[in-house]
Amino acid sequence: MSVEFVAIGRINIDIVIDTDKLPKSSDHLVGFDGQISFGGSASNFASQSAKLGVKAGLVSCIGDDIYGQIILKELSKIGVDTKTVLVLENQPTGVFMLVRSKSEGSFVVSQPGANKFLNQSILDVDSIGRTRVIHVAGGFQQMATQAVKVATTNGIMFSLDPGRTGHNIDFSQVLPHTDLLFLNRSELKQHFKLDPKRSDLIPFAKTFPGIVIVKQGREGAIATDGFEYYESPVFEVPVKDTLGAGDAFAAGFITAWTRAENIERALHMANAVAALTITEYGAQKGQPSLNQTAGLLKKFDVDISAVLRTFGSKRR
Repeated sequence: MSVEFVAIGRINIDIVIDTDKLPKSSDHLVGFDGQISFGGSASNFASQSAKLGVKAGLVSCIGDDIYGQIILKELSKIGVDTKTVLVLENQPTGVFMLVRSKSEGSFVVSQPGANKFLNQSILDVDSIGRTRVIHVAGGFQQMATQAVKVATTNGIMFSLDPGRTGHNIDFSQVLPHTDLLFLNRSELKQHFKLDPKRSDLIPFAKTFPGIVIVKQGREGAIATDGFEYYESPVFEVPVKDTLGAGDAFAAGFITAWTRAENIERALHMANAVAALTITEYGAQKGQPSLNQTAGLLKKFDVDISAVLRTFGSKRR
């Protein structure tokens, strides 16, 4: 696998239904909107990286069903290397279902399917040992532990976005080797009992060698390496669907960081990528190209020419 980024984690079919109210027991409601699309945190990350012009690979599991076949075909079409996606016989591809109501909130049901077999036994060490960044998306302790060993041995950047299943991660083992840690506000509170403010984040970032990046939705994002502290406001766009925005954000940040090593610039680019993603329904449909991202940032007087130059004439 000759790629720059490797994403480890889930591939899902996402089912989203919008209703006026949430169903009660035995209710049969008719939603006013809904869609079926591709998702899964690692799949979203790899897809967005490829759309930005980065060669990205994916370590994941899918079922041998029609959904798995379609997902592999579509990911390959946009340039994601799927050679290390394991297709499992007699297993369904994972499903993520979100039913949401503006007035009553939402509920989530997920059926992991083939994702439950995602562990270190399928990690091709020789393959991922030649990449630049390993990004673990989700609370996969075994995979994170193995990925850390590969990254440390081969001088590879290790990135972690534990997400809602981060309670499965033993951070005392993983954080000392983490270069980039992505969290949202609730995950920061849940996993580390911290608030997204300078007085909490700077001391926390000093406890491991990397950068902590906190996604704050409508309030933008913040990041610190334990010394400097950066903020990026949200870029206002018409919002259709926030599903997958955090994964797109991570892909945008890492793309910029690996090319310019400027935290503030990477934070702005991540916010722009996430902003464009949420202008369309589905986790991957709205994911922007590098030129689209640069176009949005130009409107806000943010210069990412240092990033663009690294892609030369090949940028999309």
